[in-house]
Amino acid sequence: MRTIDSRELADLTAAAAERPRRRLNINLHQDAADSVQRMVIAFEPETYIRPHRHPAQFETFILLRGRGTLLSFADDGRVETLVELAEDRVRVVEIPPGTWHSLVSRAEGTLVVEVKPGPYQPTAEADFAAWAPPEGHKDTDRCRDWMAQCTIGERYTHRA
Repeated sequence: MRTIDSRELADLTAAAAERPRRRLNINLHQDAADSVQRMVIAFEPETYIRPHRHPAQFETFILLRGRGTLLSFADDGRVETLVELAEDRVRVVEIPPGTWHSLVSRAEGTLVVEVKPGPYQPTAEADFAAWAPPEGHKDTDRCRDWMAQCTIGERYTHRA
């Protein structure tokens, strides 16, 4: 049986805040080959998660602490859905297979549980949104900040 206590969550949050990517996870699954991938993720407001999709997999997020926004996008990058995750609002969201999406942290110390079918497969380049900058690009902060304040129907314009 695997348990995670408050101290371990506090350590995870502190470590995520020190990482360059501003996020870190604890795997609950034993191995990348497991049929279900389960992890607790700490992610800070400064993290950038490039919009992407999982063509044949659902993905579920369960908010443990903090606040975030789950965004879904049309193929052309228009915002289709904004789901505000908060302790007094939506706590669980499941993303259907093939849905372009990203997640933005809105509070320090935000923690989510992510569940999706395994085995783990790195996201193929074709499944990252071409209209959004790759991680580490000079435009990632601009895209992240846009995702934090955009509205339904808007589209991000990437500077190459």
